Amino acid sequence: MKVMIGSIILLLIIGFGVWLMLSPLFKKVGSGATKIKKTLEDDKDE
Repeated sequence: MKVMIGSIILLLIIGFGVWLMLSPLFKKVGSGATKIKKTLEDDKDE
């Protein structure tokens, strides 16, 4: 089960990476991703 979840997450990350490279809104997405990353890190700290 863990392998399946891991592979799904990996596919999502790869797909997201490809989408970022192809996206003309890379800078806007980048700033949004930074905000999301900070939010996720804050959640982990709690």
